[in-house]
Amino acid sequence: MIFRKQREAKKSRSQRQNCLWLLPFAIHTLFFFLLIFSNNTFSQYYNSGTDNGFIKWRQIKTDKFQIIYPDFYEKKAQEFASVLQTVHNVVGKSLNAPPPNIPFLLHTNTAYSNGLSVWAPKRIELWMTTSPTNYAYPWSWQLAIHEWRHSVQVYALKKGVSKALINTFGEHIYGLLLGIYIPNWFLEGDAVVAETALTPTGRGKTPDFNMYFKAQVMDKGRYCLDKALHGSMKDFVPDHYILGYHLVSFTREKYDKDIWGDMLENVGRNFWKIQIFGDSEKRKIKINEQELYNEMLDTLSRKWKEEDKLYYENKKDIPSKRLSSETNFYCNYLSPKKINDSTILALKTSYYETPKLVEITLNKEEEIFSPGRILHSYYDSREGYLIWSEYKPHFRWENQNYADLVEYDANKKQYNLITQSKRLYTPAYNPKNPNVIAAIEDDALNCQHLVIIDKTTGNIIKKFQDNGECVSLSYPAWDDKNNNIYIIKSNEQGKSIGRFNMFNDSYTEILAPSFNNISKPTYYNDRLYFIGDYNNTYQVYSIDLKQNSYYLYKHTKSRYGVMDFTFSGNNIIISDYTADGSIINLQPLTVVDSIAKNTSTPMFPLADTITKQENFILTKEYIKDTVWESKKYRKLSHLFNFHSWAPLYINIDSKDIGIGVSAFSQNLLGTSTLEGGYKYLIEEKRDEYFVDYTYQGWYPIIKCSFKYGKRNIIFDTVRNYDYYSSWDEYNAGINIEFPYSWTLNNWNYYCKYSFLYSLRSITPGYNFVDALTLFNTSGFGLSWGVIQSMASNDIVPRWGQTLNLNFQRSITSDNAHIIAINATTYIPGFARNNSFQIDLNFQKNSPTVYYFPNEVAFTRGVVGKFPTYFYGGKINYNLPLSYPDLAIGWFVYIKRLTARGFFDFGVFDNEYINSFGTDIQMDFHFLRLEQAFNIGIRLGYVPQEKNFFANLLFNINI
Repeated sequence: MIFRKQREAKKSRSQRQNCLWLLPFAIHTLFFFLLIFSNNTFSQYYNSGTDNGFIKWRQIKTDKFQIIYPDFYEKKAQEFASVLQTVHNVVGKSLNAPPPNIPFLLHTNTAYSNGLSVWAPKRIELWMTTSPTNYAYPWSWQLAIHEWRHSVQVYALKKGVSKALINTFGEHIYGLLLGIYIPNWFLEGDAVVAETALTPTGRGKTPDFNMYFKAQVMDKGRYCLDKALHGSMKDFVPDHYILGYHLVSFTREKYDKDIWGDMLENVGRNFWKIQIFGDSEKRKIKINEQELYNEMLDTLSRKWKEEDKLYYENKKDIPSKRLSSETNFYCNYLSPKKINDSTILALKTSYYETPKLVEITLNKEEEIFSPGRILHSYYDSREGYLIWSEYKPHFRWENQNYADLVEYDANKKQYNLITQSKRLYTPAYNPKNPNVIAAIEDDALNCQHLVIIDKTTGNIIKKFQDNGECVSLSYPAWDDKNNNIYIIKSNEQGKSIGRFNMFNDSYTEILAPSFNNISKPTYYNDRLYFIGDYNNTYQVYSIDLKQNSYYLYKHTKSRYGVMDFTFSGNNIIISDYTADGSIINLQPLTVVDSIAKNTSTPMFPLADTITKQENFILTKEYIKDTVWESKKYRKLSHLFNFHSWAPLYINIDSKDIGIGVSAFSQNLLGTSTLEGGYKYLIEEKRDEYFVDYTYQGWYPIIKCSFKYGKRNIIFDTVRNYDYYSSWDEYNAGINIEFPYSWTLNNWNYYCKYSFLYSLRSITPGYNFVDALTLFNTSGFGLSWGVIQSMASNDIVPRWGQTLNLNFQRSITSDNAHIIAINATTYIPGFARNNSFQIDLNFQKNSPTVYYFPNEVAFTRGVVGKFPTYFYGGKINYNLPLSYPDLAIGWFVYIKRLTARGFFDFGVFDNEYINSFGTDIQMDFHFLRLEQAFNIGIRLGYVPQEKNFFANLLFNINI
């Protein structure tokens, strides 16, 4: 290293610490972030995690698509290929663009259902397990249409100048164009339009995409456009899927099905003119987002007022008593269960609290406990026991997870894990023997079976076979004599209800398949009750099992829809949706109407319009059984996939950007990522060249890195001089990490052991007596934590503890070393969503030999310190100040204001320094970009130095 003594008057600490002089630069940087690097820019690099490293992969590759899947999934992959072949010519037709040839990566060992379309590198990832809450259509068919439509949207931008940029810089230019020009409401809304228009059902043909929006508008009034676009942290706002579906389909009804294709093409060809999405030079049409929103709501409001008028005219006078408590914020009371004549159990959810099971007695509620992640908000109860399916992650592989049965003994307050490493859903107790449970098991091919489980052992004691047909099943319901189990079956014909006989394993269909969305069958007094959408609103219906009637009997007339139900004598208890969330109502169990069993699927006007525009419905008759050539997908030959480069420094892990150049590689399995390039550090005024490589295909995660650049540190003395040390450094290292994570109740645990080795070469201009020039280092790291699940509006966890330990030293007698320990504790504050955060830190470094980069955070407001020993702490208090939902024109939309008071203290060698102050921060959206940002200011004071300091705070919430 080089140590230089510079004879100049030492600048005051306040000058060096006060960062307000950076404000103009920071503001320009902020605008750069906002305008260029919005949500889609970083999310395009998204790595969803890895599958089990022992999986062997195969592929089906054609001139239209590529499917990559586990080798045991051959049959289902062949079927999926035929679906893709069928929809290829129709999925992009209304956007005037063919679907691109893009890889489909199938995740099959999962407990959740999802799809993801990404463009850097380009791929579609599908999680193939069917959820019991899915509408009446095959899940994989829905995924094929929805996610491929996303790829069509992006590919439609590849026109003119955009095409030249994409061919030059790579695939992440797609994300840049999306982030700047294409709103998320269009991307998701148009994909929902496609799945609705091209299928006999779809989310646009279910009450879900009507009831939430209708309740909000009718009872709360229409929100301003910014609130509708970006949501709220205090009020429920229908998401961009619902809003986008209505905006996109309304525009197609007003113009034609090709209108949005013209808008995308116009952006692709003319983005350099700062063309706003919604302009079409070809058609001479300009769609104003605000005017479109108002016009769409005017039309829907007229329709909803007519429906409301008809509802009140036909509403029978059914006495109703509210059981759930009045709240001053939006919350849902779900899955009500009768405990006794005066007590109801329910699952309560809200933005302000984690999900809780509560007992409701005479409009007063008492919290029982906070469970883990209850899948599908569904549980069963019997004789003081509660059972549900709970999400359980694999300790290592992110894309391998489970749905295990968990039971809670309310009398003993015990939490028991019944099964391990299974995928089981919607469990139901046997009415005669609570040690026997019926549930739905999802197998390796994502086919679902009705199984019977012995609660005492967790073993499956019986599995019902359904003629070898691969179907989706949900919500088993026992009859009162333990003879039959009723169940909902879903396949390409829609949803039906059938009955399994416990003694002869026979299956009898009692409600024919249709594309009506039905759920949650319950046997009660010789009738089978269930929730159905036969009148465009979820209501409770029943089938008379004794008379085998031609009719379905309707028992509720909910204004917006019934979410759940149960019984109490001659009464029905319903979870009734309102604009303030789902409330629990008690009403007499009567028949209010009847309809024919073969009633056709309901149709919403917008859904009817877009369906007629497409003139194609994907049904089994269109799909040809084809044997597709498949072959082994070799991991080694597909290890690197260079997809993009940028004339900027971009750190994918830290979401950091700056001046420089970057190039990226990521393989389709997400196991191999490589990033390299050059960056210029403005504050330190130095260059750095870097290459970072990570491999996650084995249990240990292997990270390799190489860096070359100039480093420097500053030593302050008690005299009026500064001591500088600067040097050029080559740093090559390897880090091997062993992660492990698990959950228990609503607590998340993790630990990670890491071992590292590095080779460092230092090239000084002048030699310092103790300096090293070429040396090896080895080290060890430990991260451990236990964190309670957070509510949506929590700023930091309310309960938790983390510990990080890092040790590294040179393998020489010179003993360059660093030891760093950081412990963080979270404790609930004095009000809702308030928390204390307490940090304790220790670090020992070797500045006169080699100064390792700091592993702990020093006292805020103190800079220019490079001590041998540091120990100290931080006490933070985090609290929300307000949720204004304030739109300042179209410029800024403010969601939340928060504050963090802090007191820091530290000992730098033998010098004690403390500081105190506050951070005031704002969660907001800028220029109606979808990405949420956080900006704030830190104001503090260092008593020992009599120095006030201020910092601009900025964060992108990815």
